Amino acid sequence: MAKHSIEDVIPGMVAGRDIIGQDGALLVPRGTMLSEEHLRRMRAYGVRVADVAASDGDDTTPETDAAADRLAVAQRRCRHLLTPRFQTLDLESPFGRAVFDLAVSRAATLAVAQGLDLDAVADGPALAGLPPEQQLFAEGAVDPASLVSGDVELATLPEVYVRLLAVLEDGEKTSDADLAGIVGRDPSLTAKLLKLVNSPLFGSRTPVDSIGRAVAMAGQKELTTLVTGLAALSAFSDIAPGLYDMRMFWRHAAACAVYASLLAQTVPGVAADRVFVGGLLHDLGQLVILRKLPAAAGRALLLSRVEGLPASEAEIAVLGFDHAAVGRALMTNWNFPPALTAMVADHHAPDGQPQSRETAIVHIADILAQAWVWPAFPGPPTPGASEAAWRSLGLAETVLAEVAAAGDARIAEIESLFFGASPQPTQRRSRS
Repeated sequence: MAKHSIEDVIPGMVAGRDIIGQDGALLVPRGTMLSEEHLRRMRAYGVRVADVAASDGDDTTPETDAAADRLAVAQRRCRHLLTPRFQTLDLESPFGRAVFDLAVSRAATLAVAQGLDLDAVADGPALAGLPPEQQLFAEGAVDPASLVSGDVELATLPEVYVRLLAVLEDGEKTSDADLAGIVGRDPSLTAKLLKLVNSPLFGSRTPVDSIGRAVAMAGQKELTTLVTGLAALSAFSDIAPGLYDMRMFWRHAAACAVYASLLAQTVPGVAADRVFVGGLLHDLGQLVILRKLPAAAGRALLLSRVEGLPASEAEIAVLGFDHAAVGRALMTNWNFPPALTAMVADHHAPDGQPQSRETAIVHIADILAQAWVWPAFPGPPTPGASEAAWRSLGLAETVLAEVAAAGDARIAEIESLFFGASPQPTQRRSRS
């Protein structure tokens, strides 16, 4: 047990003693695991310091006290190091405060567990990215023809999706066998679809080993959504790895998809599989920009790093439009369903209306994926949140901790499922 400043106390810590307000009111009994609501009440009643432990339990030892002290020091350092990444998010709002506190807690816990040298982190770059020289001047990164033609062609959608959509839109009844035959013509798509229906997203108790069973299990409508996402991903398998960290891109896509599906489970009337695909595809416009305007994409990435701007703001400054606008054009060109198009096109600026809750979920999931990325040092800037979109979901901030806890394992599995095994990140260790 140790005494901490209220600014260093985070959800998940346990009150070591009764926490009393300045007016003498008992705010939190001893032994209570602190939530974001507890912390807001403590601040409101003027609490400045509190005796807390890192986890539940009354018995402490010098070792546990020392561990709690190390965690508290790491939390203070992480709070300072992460603040520049969150300058666009409103940290005075309940949602922004909850997201930031969870980011600090997660980063501090991982930093202590991995022996990360936070002093060395403080001396390193503030934001992630490849060296700017490589982004701007690498061989093949600048294509003059694409810059002067004014004709930015969009990628074409793989044939399997076009055929599948045509069959489903036909007035005649389509059998599961017909759909299985179409999907089965693409071996790569077949393998990924089978992996997906065998993942925790569907919760199958027995292995699904054929496309026919996958179609029957997922249903025709859901199958179309899943194939849509998988086909779109395969259309952008040729982005030059030297221009952008594509592993980081796909890791973010997987995180956004997983967080969106977890949030959807608590919002009535929203299908988890639809927002999963919306989260997976929400940044496709970035890939179009990277492929067709690599030099401009490099300048936007550099501006984002240097100024700490969210990617969309940096793109607007350089190009006059952002990847969400390009995503809208791409999805319209591909004749994607309006709901899926909205999730991609409006994920930075949802209107907060009840009928737009799927877009609101992808908006929030995108923020969580940026805020809770690991390694957090360096990490991308966290975009601002639409309070109207958050309110439209009818969720309490306490759900965010549950989403964070449930998301890590699923993100790793989805990333591996779609994009291969994730390499272990290399981190700087503490100085001996």
